[in-house]
Amino acid sequence: MGLIFRQNSLKKTETPHYYEVKNSDGERYCHCGSFVDVSRVIEMHPDFTWSKILLPHTPKTVDVAHVRVTPDLELPAQQILPESELQPFIVNFHD
Repeated sequence: MGLIFRQNSLKKTETPHYYEVKNSDGERYCHCGSFVDVSRVIEMHPDFTWSKILLPHTPKTVDVAHVRVTPDLELPAQQILPESELQPFIVNFHD
């Protein structure tokens, strides 16, 4: 278990895990993320069993492969667009 410093006190952190509930035949019935869910399933099915499955620790570093791309990644220059030939729309309000 790891330790975390919190305002001059130590707090134990729990290893990442989930729970597996098995039916009376020993077959997987469901996975649960909290023990509260496990206890509710066991209440409904008293002959079921459960176990805590520990997850592997996440690595501190990750190797990432790199890929070379073409050196010129700039966008091409925008061509100047021609002037519009549209005429302005004028609205006259009369009283």
